[in-house]
Amino acid sequence: MKPNDRGHYPIAPMGVELGIWQEFYQNAELPWLRWWDAQGNLLLTGEKRAVIERQKRERIVEKLRRRSPSETSLSIEELNALGIDPEMLD
Repeated sequence: MKPNDRGHYPIAPMGVELGIWQEFYQNAELPWLRWWDAQGNLLLTGEKRAVIERQKRERIVEKLRRRSPSETSLSIEELNALGIDPEMLD
């Protein structure tokens, strides 16, 4: 198998590429196998995605704390970010 122009190995049925990423991660500067999307964007690790989701939930909770009592409804995006299925509230 030959790498593409980015030096990654595409896996077309999954829409991803596998390649080497040289960076500091988990307290070590090493070459790591990492996934990219088909456009060449580095995909986040599960750990990084969890951090981003936690930060998103924290921002929404803080926004809720600042709301006045008359402002009770949340957007669908806010409910989803909190892990609440809006369909279950009907």
